Amino acid sequence: MKNYLSLEFRIVIVLLLATIILSIFSFIFWYELTFFIGYYLFIHWLGLIATLFIAVSIPIIFILKRLQSRNYKQILRIHTLGNLFAFMLISMHFTQNISRLAGSLQSLGTGFFLYLILVLIVATGILNQYQINKKYLKSIRVIHKYTVIVFYLVMTNHLLQGFNIL
Repeated sequence: MKNYLSLEFRIVIVLLLATIILSIFSFIFWYELTFFIGYYLFIHWLGLIATLFIAVSIPIIFILKRLQSRNYKQILRIHTLGNLFAFMLISMHFTQNISRLAGSLQSLGTGFFLYLILVLIVATGILNQYQINKKYLKSIRVIHKYTVIVFYLVMTNHLLQGFNIL
């Protein structure tokens, strides 16, 4: 059992608080984040890089967990902290888009659904890893595992729409 008062859990809490603060900053100062790097807005690059990290790291960690079971704690720590950092970047991307598109929220579509899925994955991942609610731990693991599949499907659709392929 993991102690939810451990240093690692405190780092998780700090990352979640940083996510909230940076998301608020991104929402309020959306105009300052509206500049191009190449063909895309800066905030889109943050979302793309973070999504790519999550999309690539999950299968790699799944494979490493089976091959390197003795290093599982380090692999899980990288998975947790890396994906939380990516979640922070995606949150900034999402809140900036919400503030920029305030007049046309219906255009958020798959992005809104994708963000809700990601929030569910993050919440169930934290509850699972730190065993905060042992009574529902088995259900939380199932939700966490299968929500990732939905994440990949919706993410693919969202990216195809974003690149005007669909």
